[in-house]
Amino acid sequence: MTDFDTIPTLARLALEYGTIQQDQYRQITALYDLGKKQGPVPDYADLLLGQGFATRYQVGLLQLIQEYHIIKHLGEKFGKLAIEKGFATKKDVRMALAHQKKEFQRAKIKKLIGDILVESGVITLKQKDAVLKEQEFLEHQGNRIYSRAYQAGSIPDQNKTGTPLSAYERQFLQVKALDQEFAAAVLEKSLASQRDVAIAKRVQEEAFEATQPINALGDIMVDMGILTMAQKQVVLRELERSRKKEPESLSSHIQVITSPDKTGASVIIAEQDPGLITSIETLKQALASAGITHGIYPDAILQAHLEMGDRKFTAAKTDFSADLIRHARAACFLDADGTDSGQKRKGESLMTQTAGPATYLKTDLFGKKSPKDRGTDFTFHCGGNTRPAQDGLGVVAAKTGMPCLSVERMLFIHPVIHVLEDADQRYGPLEPYADLSVSGVLFGAYPVTAGKISAKEIRGAHIEAMGDIRSSIGITDTTIRSQGDIHARYLHNCRIETFGNIYVKNEIIDSEILCSGKITAKQCRVISSRIYAKKGIVLGGIGSLRTRSCTIAAGSEHHITALGRSIQQKKHRIKEKLEDLKNKKQEQEQLERKLFQKMVELKLFHDRAKYKKNILEKEWKKIDTKATSEKNISTLIKNFDRRMEKSIAALKELNTEKKQHHAEILALENEITSLRPEIEKQILFLQQTQVAYYEWARLQKNIPKIIIYGKAFQGTQIKGIFASTVLANDMENFSAIEREEKKRHTINVTPLA
Repeated sequence: MTDFDTIPTLARLALEYGTIQQDQYRQITALYDLGKKQGPVPDYADLLLGQGFATRYQVGLLQLIQEYHIIKHLGEKFGKLAIEKGFATKKDVRMALAHQKKEFQRAKIKKLIGDILVESGVITLKQKDAVLKEQEFLEHQGNRIYSRAYQAGSIPDQNKTGTPLSAYERQFLQVKALDQEFAAAVLEKSLASQRDVAIAKRVQEEAFEATQPINALGDIMVDMGILTMAQKQVVLRELERSRKKEPESLSSHIQVITSPDKTGASVIIAEQDPGLITSIETLKQALASAGITHGIYPDAILQAHLEMGDRKFTAAKTDFSADLIRHARAACFLDADGTDSGQKRKGESLMTQTAGPATYLKTDLFGKKSPKDRGTDFTFHCGGNTRPAQDGLGVVAAKTGMPCLSVERMLFIHPVIHVLEDADQRYGPLEPYADLSVSGVLFGAYPVTAGKISAKEIRGAHIEAMGDIRSSIGITDTTIRSQGDIHARYLHNCRIETFGNIYVKNEIIDSEILCSGKITAKQCRVISSRIYAKKGIVLGGIGSLRTRSCTIAAGSEHHITALGRSIQQKKHRIKEKLEDLKNKKQEQEQLERKLFQKMVELKLFHDRAKYKKNILEKEWKKIDTKATSEKNISTLIKNFDRRMEKSIAALKELNTEKKQHHAEILALENEITSLRPEIEKQILFLQQTQVAYYEWARLQKNIPKIIIYGKAFQGTQIKGIFASTVLANDMENFSAIEREEKKRHTINVTPLA
């Protein structure tokens, strides 16, 4: 049994607090056990919501109590270590635990609905007291509810669960039960409407959702002056080492989610306890615990994700694009020499393939072979100035120009465009996907998407290029995403992401470079910049006395992981439109339900008025003389008639409004239905693009080597794939290589011969 086995599950807490009954608990646990056998471990919260056994608010409250159990457990362990190390006494720890519990009570127990209704002016204090008197005294009523649930068996005792309810938890249950009974009593006495009570409950829920997280015991002890920050860190390190000895606890920090076809796996790293997952060994251990043996991305890619602070990313993928290309006998007809003879004319074929089977025998992440459909596997896509062949199996040129095959296996045709002046706002937008030759300066008047680019100078531009970028002078204030090499005399205030190599002659200042090739700048000085290159770095000097220190990293995969992050952001933006429509539909459905509820209430009111009118008419017939009572009854009947007419008119208006909401719901459903295929297509394309990027990176060699031919100033950070070092003194003419010795990575800095 691990330390966390004593923490009650959400299902157990739901049973203890009366949210579900014993038979529902058995059903939930059976579904949980079945889910564990069939695939990824299910979530109790999802099961409770999916079965309709609890609302999101109820699940949130249960998660809150579970969080309290976890933090209380970790706090007790923390306190025990603090006592053992002599940092605190038992009395100090008891005081801190009591303070933690008090803060939890203060922050999390909210006002009763009765208090909220009084504050909002719906009922008076006298009316509230009258209701409370009928409910008996609060403490007595709460104990009666608790005892009743305990005797019925819905609240297990300590011997059954090992987690008896504390006094606070019992108070929590009392508040929850009293709220339900109070609301029922208020409605029964017509002191408030259902809408008023619903609004009060919503205020209560929003207050619950807006609360701050519970402070950990260590933080409380520091705030109270019991421990110093240094002492807290010592204890946390001890706890971290003890947790690393318990591989069972990894699942609470690193969650591994496999795709439905079992060909891809993502990891989700919990926000708390980040120290547990800084090691790549821990991440790989989590993947191994999930049974994943195939398709795991190289250590350099995983390490880059961890270093960049990514909490969710793809850690493994079995790609079968090469098998698909082989089965389809796909062949490209491209000349890669870049000469005029390499041009393709409009209508010429760039790629051909055969249909091939729709499914293939594939080995999944767990080493099992089974037939799968194509999914994210693909041969080639059409890029700019290309189109599918008439048979749908090949790609042909839509224009005459230079052919190009990108990293994501997209085929392009780049017509050649010569600009004999500055390419600025006066010149106008440039043709997309063209090879550009600019005699003057390329300005950032318009975003540029091109093949190759050659310009005298580049300023303030936003460029996406499939080929090389050359500037005879330099590049300033520019963002570049390229798949070719970049040549310039200087780079000032630039952000560059490229699959190719970078060649700079003089200087790199205030720039960030992410490169999957090498950086060769033997005479170049780097100032106030961050540089990451996969295949090694050669520089002429780093830093100065008056600027911030530089970061120079070789062998890393920061370029590929940055592209992966941008793809995730694009997917999120694409999904947002569909989510917005779903939210609008949900709002309309809620409005329709509210109107229907009002119509039901009006119908009941109409029926009651009709019933009372019929009774009065019967009484009227019994009267023999035209007395005062007869006149009063006649007046009452007329009043009931008017009320019935008003209710019927209101029902008609509500019905018309309800029909409008229903029509809006149908329109949104149609829009969602028509939009979903296009969104799924865009998502699939982005998934294929990401797979292509990562598979390209998997095949490239990482070279964690840096050579400096000039001076590197003190404070410069030198990084490899896993290790890093900061220069304690100025150095000249040296090389820095990352090596692995005794399962430990270090940066070896040696003078050049």
